[in-house]
Amino acid sequence: MNWNAVSKIAGGITAAAVLYNAHGVGKKMSEEHVKEKAAHRMIHFYVPSRRTDDRNEITNKLKDWYFRVNADWNLPDKINAFTGYIKGAFTQMASDVIPAILATGALLTKKCPKLFTGGLLLYGIKYFICDVMDIGRPNNLHSEE
Repeated sequence: MNWNAVSKIAGGITAAAVLYNAHGVGKKMSEEHVKEKAAHRMIHFYVPSRRTDDRNEITNKLKDWYFRVNADWNLPDKINAFTGYIKGAFTQMASDVIPAILATGALLTKKCPKLFTGGLLLYGIKYFICDVMDIGRPNNLHSEE
């Protein structure tokens, strides 16, 4: 069996999984970030558009127009989507630093890829037992009665 090929395959699969996970979290954080920032931005335009000191129709129509223009302006949403994606992706990459390092070692080292592949195997077993099967984690829902 060619262990170098097995190491490269395992490293590639793990690296792809880490990047896929970071991309997924980045997309979710991007959506949340856009909604949160848009809600805060709209409050600052909506409240003044509803507040009137007199019954002037022209003033009311101008305030409505000003609110619609600011509500339709999507440049801040695009900026917030980008910053939210970057924040989410890098936060997830920082969370997955151990498998990323092991995958990089398995892919790039020539002398000891077996060591990194063994690390990936141990990390995968630990991940399956602790995170998938939820064994070894504190049960915060269990009541002590």
